[in-house]
Amino acid sequence: MKNSIVLTTINKLNANIKKLIFLSEQNDLELIVIGDKKTPKNFNLKYGNYYNIQDQKKLRFNFSKICPLNSYSRKNIGYLVSIQNGNETIIETDDDNYPKNNFLKFLDLKHEVNEIKEIGWTNVYKKFTKKNLNIWPRGLPLNKIEKSPTFKNKKVRKNFYLKQGVCEGNPDVDAIYRIINKNINIKFKNEYKFSLGKAFSPINSQNTIWSKILFPLMYLPVTCTMRATDIWRGLIALNIISNDNLSVLFYGTTMKQNRNFHVLENDLMDELPLFESVENAFEILKNLKLKKGPQNYLVNLHKSYDYLIKNDIFDKKEMFYLNSWIRDINKLIT
Repeated sequence: MKNSIVLTTINKLNANIKKLIFLSEQNDLELIVIGDKKTPKNFNLKYGNYYNIQDQKKLRFNFSKICPLNSYSRKNIGYLVSIQNGNETIIETDDDNYPKNNFLKFLDLKHEVNEIKEIGWTNVYKKFTKKNLNIWPRGLPLNKIEKSPTFKNKKVRKNFYLKQGVCEGNPDVDAIYRIINKNINIKFKNEYKFSLGKAFSPINSQNTIWSKILFPLMYLPVTCTMRATDIWRGLIALNIISNDNLSVLFYGTTMKQNRNFHVLENDLMDELPLFESVENAFEILKNLKLKKGPQNYLVNLHKSYDYLIKNDIFDKKEMFYLNSWIRDINKLIT
């Protein structure tokens, strides 16, 4: 099986990326790094493939020619490159996450785990902390923070085509949590895993493993903010795969976040659309009549965005970028 790691960066080569280079070379993984306008001109990899803006324009993807500069959604270009190169798994992360030595431990498709029995929103971080910390993932509705999951009596053994790793240290929390808690150093349970079942939780792009069957659903929307794009993507993808009775494996912890500098007030403004609309979007998506089967994932993806646009969750310009992604994906998978 061919596996890849995809990330974007606007920073110089750091210890996090160097560790990814080492792990990629040692484990025969294709490392794909997508640059942007602010990426240093002298950025270079001793192993793996770095694509600067000019490299990206030369690719035979329509999306790489229309994607805006200074946009986290340029990560979509990395996904397309990985798919074109025949990879069957895409591991995505960010340049401020340091992979631990067990980073690749959860690559296997099949796992036997406990499964959450609740339906609807749940706070998965409640299961990863040894103490009952008041912590929640970015994108979780604030009125669902206390929704601690419980498990079914029997374990399940099944394939997980989408796997979400949590990052300790300064984990993926929202700006409200960071404003309230100035010094963050969270220790999550090590090598712990469970199935989300039919529950819902935010899915981010920090430490996420996608299998080939779900590649069409990896699209990061362009017209929303950087702090919201992966959460919207995860919500839409999770709703579509739930229609096929597929679930998500949550696991930890294989990465530590050494967070890049952020202006928290700006983060808060970028996250406001989530605070305002994520529950409404959830209800809209759950009420859609979707078609069954992976062969209909792109149809379901288009329908999901169409209804979110009609309900003013997304700008109508989003369909321009989505249609470009769909055309590129169709060329790669057919």
